[in-house]
Amino acid sequence: MKTKVTVLTCIYNGLPYLKEAIESTLSQTYTDFEYLIIDDCSTDQEVVKVVESYKDARIRFVKNEVNLGVSDTMNKAFSLIETPYIVRIDQDDVNLPTRIEDQISYLEKHKDIDIVCSWEHSIDSNGEKLKTWKRVLDNYGAFLGYVLMGICPIWHPSIAFRTKAMIDIGCFNPGYKRAEDFEVTTIMALKRLNAAIVPEFLLQVREHENRQSVQFSNEMQDYTKIIHENALQVFLNHKLIGEFASFLRIDDTPGIKRDKKHLIEYSKILESLFEKVKTKQNLTFEEMETFRKTFVKRLGYGIIYCQYFGSLPKVLFYLCFNILSPLS
Repeated sequence: MKTKVTVLTCIYNGLPYLKEAIESTLSQTYTDFEYLIIDDCSTDQEVVKVVESYKDARIRFVKNEVNLGVSDTMNKAFSLIETPYIVRIDQDDVNLPTRIEDQISYLEKHKDIDIVCSWEHSIDSNGEKLKTWKRVLDNYGAFLGYVLMGICPIWHPSIAFRTKAMIDIGCFNPGYKRAEDFEVTTIMALKRLNAAIVPEFLLQVREHENRQSVQFSNEMQDYTKIIHENALQVFLNHKLIGEFASFLRIDDTPGIKRDKKHLIEYSKILESLFEKVKTKQNLTFEEMETFRKTFVKRLGYGIIYCQYFGSLPKVLFYLCFNILSPLS
């Protein structure tokens, strides 16, 4: 039977963790896959030696002639892959033994799902567990809801997806450097592709000082804000869209107003967002309920209903708002 899975690792330097990432892939319970490793012109020549030391026939090693960056290297990979499924593993992370088996099984059983991730453990440089990451996406309503609040609903270190789905949306956009994962997820959600989270711990994500999310955190945040506002503008045309987006993210952007007048306006914008998303994305009743609940879980009920108790004196207004939306 023809191989239907490609495991993909794009590397740039990557030592000392690269060996563990490779070996955790080669020792999977699911064994029938191609392992595509692309080196993006590592400056550390030991990296190439490490990869070439493995004689496993499943490994396909490609070396870029020039440094392309994450997005273009990923897009190059898609042009080389012919299997219907892709499983991504970063150079410093660790696959748990049944990851490929469980994720591919999930995608094959759920034909309406285009991309999955799993629960994750974060680990330190020595492999000691630091945190546990768990989330549930009940349906498309939750997937889109997180995106429109400026949150990436899936964790990209543990993603597996249908190759066709990624190609159909145009793959990764190099214009959103450092935030390409959120951008491609947002495009998927806006085009009504669907996602899920396999409710099992299948990956250990390495936290260390040299990882991209630490080195380029400011740039990543800036692009994330742009992507978020662009997504909201698909449904909304409002002069306060930037402030509204910041409110949804619960961030500390300077100049964001949270006085009574603006909270009432945000409430009206949110109501409009609900109506336009339901119509434009053709949400089912269940999806719409989940979409709303995703916002409520993060923002509370105050921002939804404050326009209806806006006639209260300021003291009572803020009291009611803060009771109903304690974190906003």
